[in-house]
Formats: sequence, C-alpha cells, structure tokens
Amino acid sequence: MKKCLFAIPLILLLAACSKNEHFNTADEMVAKAMQKVEFIKSEQLHELMENYEVYTLIDVRQELEHYRGYIPGSVNIPRGSLEFNIEDPEYWDGVGLYEPEKDERIILYCLKGQRSTLAAESIKKLGYKNVYVLDGGFKKWELTYPDIYEKDLEKLSGQDKKPAKSGSC
Repeated sequence: MKKCLFAIPLILLLAACSKNEHFNTADEMVAKAMQKVEFIKSEQLHELMENYEVYTLIDVRQELEHYRGYIPGSVNIPRGSLEFNIEDPEYWDGVGLYEPEKDERIILYCLKGQRSTLAAESIKKLGYKNVYVLDGGFKKWELTYPDIYEKDLEKLSGQDKKPAKSGSC
C-alpha cells in the first residue's frame, strides 16, 4: 500500500513534466507545430480567390515585409500581435473588415511558412477551428503567380519618397 501511495504522486509529477516541451532550435519547434496544423497550396488559395469563397487571409510578416509585396485581399497582422488583434473588434474596424468567426476559414502566410505555422498553432489554441497555412508562404505564391501580388511601397515610412541625392556615389 505504501508503494502505491508513493507511486501515484510520482506518476502525476512525470505526467505534468512531459507536457512542457523544450526545443533546441526554432526549426525543431516549427517541425513539431507542422504536425498540428493544416496546409493549403497556392493553387488552392488561387481557386478560392477565383470563386469568391469566404475566408480571411492574414500575412503574419512584419509591416515592412508586407508592403514590399503581398497577396491581394490579405490583412497584415504581424505574428507578435496576432493573438491580441485577431479577437479585437476595434482592430478589425480599423482595417475595414469583419472580425473572423471561430469557425471561419483563416489562411495565414509569411515568407516561407515557418512563422505562419507557429501562428496557426497559436490561434488554434484560441479556439479557431479552420486554420490553414499557405504551403511555401509568400515566396511560393510569388513564384507560382508572379503577376498576382501587390506592392505598397509608399507606405514604407517614406523611404521610397526621398529624392535621390545628387553628387558622387
């Protein structure tokens, strides 16, 4: 009986410790997250766009990356603020869109798919059910559909509006 009383707390302690995952690299963390999220191919996203399907497309890259090139119809919510902004009605009012419902299709993308994989895992924990990651990210989209992306260079903090300096290089 004493062995059973000792074994029960030990089993509970081991079970609690096994839930805390530790990774040596970010790549390991992404690999683990990839097992928990679903992916959508560029061609599938293009088909959704062509058929006017209902979905929310979120670019989780930093603002500067987004303005250099993005998929039409996407909203930029950097990964660092995604969990806070996705459920903030004021944020969605500010970008002129409806706040996505928990069961609505949400597609996330970044440059290659790593940040969006981690972001997808995160918002799934918030209760969003139909979350997808664009396989290969913006880079794959840009290569597959080189004529179907936009740039908004004037929003790059005025960097592109500065007049060229005269004189020698």
